[in-house]
Amino acid sequence: MDGFDHHSEAFARNWRHEYARLRDEEPVSRTDAHGGYVVVTRYDHVKQALLNPRTFVCRREVTPKGAPEAVVGGVTIPTNPFRMGMMEMDPPDATFFRKLLVPWFSARAVEAAESHLGDLVTWCLDRVITSGRMDVVDDLANPLPALIMLDLLGLPMQNWSKYGVVLHQAAYREKGSARQIAWLQGDLRQVLTERRDHPPEISTPVDALLGAEHDGRPLPLDVAAEMVFMLLTGGIDTSTGLIAHAVCYLSAHPEQRDRLIADPELIPGAADEMLRYFSPGTGVARTAVEDTELGDAPIRAGERVFLALGSANGDPDEFAEPDRLELTREANRHLAFGAGLHRCLGAFLAKAELVLLLRETLRRMPDLHVDESGVRAYPTIPLISGFQAMPATFTPGPVVGPMSGANVPPPRAERLRRAAAELATDGAESGEEVWQPTDHEAVGGHR
Repeated sequence: MDGFDHHSEAFARNWRHEYARLRDEEPVSRTDAHGGYVVVTRYDHVKQALLNPRTFVCRREVTPKGAPEAVVGGVTIPTNPFRMGMMEMDPPDATFFRKLLVPWFSARAVEAAESHLGDLVTWCLDRVITSGRMDVVDDLANPLPALIMLDLLGLPMQNWSKYGVVLHQAAYREKGSARQIAWLQGDLRQVLTERRDHPPEISTPVDALLGAEHDGRPLPLDVAAEMVFMLLTGGIDTSTGLIAHAVCYLSAHPEQRDRLIADPELIPGAADEMLRYFSPGTGVARTAVEDTELGDAPIRAGERVFLALGSANGDPDEFAEPDRLELTREANRHLAFGAGLHRCLGAFLAKAELVLLLRETLRRMPDLHVDESGVRAYPTIPLISGFQAMPATFTPGPVVGPMSGANVPPPRAERLRRAAAELATDGAESGEEVWQPTDHEAVGGHR
């Protein structure tokens, strides 16, 4: 295969067509880009690799069977300059951290937090609703996930704007973003140092990491900071991209928007379909530790493998008419969150964010119109498909929630923070599932 490069501007402009071509012509193919890697595009093959963490590994240093030396691995191609937390770990380390964090992001935890998540949606809408205009990215799609992640992690809420902007600009490789990421990581270490020395009365995921012991030793602060950074990167700009895609689509398809306004019960299923159709995470990488096969195609030990999630979610062998966004699609077994041991930890949270945001935006801004002439998509999408700008107008409305002069929403009530900590403790003690199942592995698609 010549010319495939998921970092290229050509791929960003035409990724659906490129993936369709590969699925039809060479579903397991190879490219010379970035030192060479295998590209896997069919749903069954992608899922097979995701569910086989013993053969297709995530760690950064890999010694394949029969190889004289290690190769550089990781979950991105090329490999990130810094490790991405448990995303780039394999069992038993990945299992340890997943067991520690799953109770904070389980379906029960997200359901218990929904009232406050709704308050954050209201706060974001209230900031712009009297003006009749906004930038969907800067005023809604980026602030909401940043606020939610800092709130649920127990980090200082006043940092939401700084952290959100840094992570958003890093997603599309804004000049100077690497320096800003280094600043953010340093700031997190300072925040966690203060938290370790002065722990709060009510525990949070950050405190769970700071108090953890791994292999009989306290977890180093740098590792705890790495995990928090991973949660922020995984929880903010992927949701930013998804929200912006959803709002833009409904503006361009008013008949679909009107269906959701008339019947809000359709919104949870529509959110699953938007996750499938837009697939904000382009793909993930693995490294084969032994000779194996996907379909009839051989994979050699040591080869880097790109699992094209966006292509899997557009595979006609799995989804009828995959190039059509169908709000009421049944049995939507998408892989937008991955699958298996490394399935996105925040899968329930990301979907809840989108459902709550769509519900309130459609209710309070039913005529929202995106000015498509001002929309700027990311020039490249090696990790996330999203937007830099998306101007929109709507009929002005009233503020409905409490607002203050500060650029920070009202804090979560103590009873809700305490309930979250108790739920997480109960989940940990009851052995809450470490391997969060995909919808098609265990639970219904329209949770």
